[in-house]
Amino acid sequence: MVKRNGLTSSEVKKQQKIHGLNEMPIGDRHTFLHSLFNVLTEPMFGLLLVAGAIYLIIGSFEDALILLGFIAISIAITLYQQRKSEKAIDALKDLSSPRALVIRDGIKQRIAGKEVALGDLLALEEGSRIPADALLIECHDFLVDESMLTGESEPVDKSNNELIYSGCLVIRGTGMAIVQAIGLKTELGKIGTSLGEIEGLESPLQQDIAVLIKRFAVYGLALSFIVFLIYGIAYQNWLQGALSGISLTMALLPEEFTVILTVFMALGVWRISRQQVLTRHAPVIETLGSINTLCVDKTGTLTLNKMSLQGLATKSEILNLANNSKNLSSDQFELLTYAVLASEIEPFDPMEKAFHEGLSLYRKNHADNYQNFHLAHEYSLDPEFPAMAHLWSSPENSEDHLVAIKGSPEAVMSLCRLTDSQTLDIEKQIATMASEGMRLLGVAKASYRKQSALWPDSIKSFDYEWLGLVGLKDPLRPEVPAAVKQCQDAGIRVIMITGDHAVTAQAIAKQAGINAERHLSGKDIDGMNSDQLTKAVRDTSVFVRIKPEQKLKLVQALQANKEIVAMTGDGINDAPALKAAHVGIAMGQRGTDVAREASSLVLLNDDFSSIVNAIRQGRQIYDNLHKAIIYVIAVHIPIAGAVFIPLLFGAPPMLSPIHILFLEMIIDPTCAIVFEMEPPEQNIMLRPPRDLNQKIFSASNVSMAIIQGFGLMVIVTGLYLSLLHLEYSQNFATTISFGSLVLGNLLLIIVSRSRHEHILNILKRSNPSQKWIIGIAIFSFMALLFIPFLRERFDFSMIGTTGVVLILTSGLMSLFWCELTKFVFKVIPQKSA
Repeated sequence: MVKRNGLTSSEVKKQQKIHGLNEMPIGDRHTFLHSLFNVLTEPMFGLLLVAGAIYLIIGSFEDALILLGFIAISIAITLYQQRKSEKAIDALKDLSSPRALVIRDGIKQRIAGKEVALGDLLALEEGSRIPADALLIECHDFLVDESMLTGESEPVDKSNNELIYSGCLVIRGTGMAIVQAIGLKTELGKIGTSLGEIEGLESPLQQDIAVLIKRFAVYGLALSFIVFLIYGIAYQNWLQGALSGISLTMALLPEEFTVILTVFMALGVWRISRQQVLTRHAPVIETLGSINTLCVDKTGTLTLNKMSLQGLATKSEILNLANNSKNLSSDQFELLTYAVLASEIEPFDPMEKAFHEGLSLYRKNHADNYQNFHLAHEYSLDPEFPAMAHLWSSPENSEDHLVAIKGSPEAVMSLCRLTDSQTLDIEKQIATMASEGMRLLGVAKASYRKQSALWPDSIKSFDYEWLGLVGLKDPLRPEVPAAVKQCQDAGIRVIMITGDHAVTAQAIAKQAGINAERHLSGKDIDGMNSDQLTKAVRDTSVFVRIKPEQKLKLVQALQANKEIVAMTGDGINDAPALKAAHVGIAMGQRGTDVAREASSLVLLNDDFSSIVNAIRQGRQIYDNLHKAIIYVIAVHIPIAGAVFIPLLFGAPPMLSPIHILFLEMIIDPTCAIVFEMEPPEQNIMLRPPRDLNQKIFSASNVSMAIIQGFGLMVIVTGLYLSLLHLEYSQNFATTISFGSLVLGNLLLIIVSRSRHEHILNILKRSNPSQKWIIGIAIFSFMALLFIPFLRERFDFSMIGTTGVVLILTSGLMSLFWCELTKFVFKVIPQKSA
């Protein structure tokens, strides 16, 4: 006995306890030991272990111990950052898993595919991905693509009491099915198909960073080998040469780039999900800040997608239901009844829900002659013909059927035998109702006597009689005008695409703040060649009567104008346009699985403002990523200089591996935490989109970092060499110079939080992680000075007032240099980052 209300919540829990979740085995999770092994085999830690071994060889057991202690702390920080990224990814897994529509406790609800339980009642729609093997108990014109299992491209017709299989796609029709097998017990599971991890595509930025790291590694190793030879040949101190070579390699190896990408991408995907947008491919984050054209569907994205019945137009009159308190006439009731008969029995579409609700409201005053009719056949929406029809069998005679059709007024009118005068009257009704912002559908009826086992091939095979127009209203979302203005201020053109009539579309566009002076229809587009369309889309922002496959033409025409295009879509036929767009955005609530699979982003709440928030978040992520990378480049220059320059002047080395490791313990969490948490700059949505082809490591982008880093290097190494020249002890010179480098690093962190604002404005913006990093760094440096054991290991000495003044003075010089550099780059026109 089939339970039409589906499983209860307690039954679901029981089934999941017995049979588990509906998921395939995924790749092995990284265990702690596996993650630890990966960390220890990184080049940086390999160098540190070699340095520790050298300290042991020369008998500096305390130095080796301290070094190993710092290694342990650094490993802990690295593992924490990895775990933070994994948690962000884990939080997205339920969102990114395939969705399923089930009936539980009598309520239709959309859940993660893995939550489907044995015995669940599935509600299947056109475009749905079947989440588990199931038995059809009710279906209408049900066509399934089973090519994933069989390899056959031809869709398969399914009837009641037939099995359908997990992973297959519903091409046409609707149905209800009971889950028979889940997970590994499905046919898909039996052939060993497994779910992959979140897809990790290598983006252009990742490729650039990989090349840069390799170059740094080659140059660093070559230069370090030269240092090693100089110490060995000139000073006969091969072990010191090895330590200095290792120090220089550590200083020149920007392994933080990998940390930055890993953390920023993982947490960036998580942050965007908080804007109700699921990122299916992390590299799309790079593209978000470059979007200059945003193409959106009207219904459900700009509007609330809460349709209400507003008007009925029969041959004799237009009835505005918002101002109506009287009963419907028999013609009006017939029009509304046939609109319901042409809709799904249990509708999911908001328009069809509005028809059902309207009919139930007026039915009590009218005799309903069709309650006992049975749905025998249906013709779904065809991309070439925007209308759908249902055939209902009479309870008295199963061969006699009535046909109910609804669709775009033009399509339905073309099937009815209308005189020129009737056509003109209907067009006047369309203009009147559309001017009031109504979305219109035409409704007609026909009769059919079935005389063979086969149904007619086409929806056009019947002799239709025009019944009238039904008008619906879908109010604009309140937040849309402000969101559209944000886009326009950010240099993003918003284009509205709809299947509605031109007058309705222009009314909504004006309310939203979209330029509605010109519009193009689907018919206009079909009449243009590619060059004409490319020229037409430059100054047109409203497209009406658009079929899904025409979206691809629009994307290609916009891209031919060098525009970076984001496109929304929800249907099977939207997939090519979503795939072709720079950023494809699928609707999460009403979208099909095919649309989701073709897209880069999934809009979980189908809300336009969420797209705008995602663009803002994308710009912020890229901004902060850029700041972190520039900071890393800048801070490595004085560190490398502090190792190499004293050698050129015949001075003892200023930094050893233990000093550099201390600095790395500041740099790593700074680039991965402080900059990742940096709030957006005030003008982030007031500047034009970033050039998609602009490289983050271009000369214009990194020159400021190089100049800032060079200045810090001159200050630190100049201070160190000057103190040695003035015959201060090496320990004192090392202490003061290292303190200067630490302070310069901390000031560089603050300065780098903005590429344009001065430090006083930066400090007004809260960033709690910065306080923690700076506080811990200062406390740790003080510990190195005042704890004798640590002071000896770092070759430091106690400093008095003179030392403090020198460190603070050098810090002020570093701050002045960094701010001056930033000011000069702000005044001199630079290419947009």
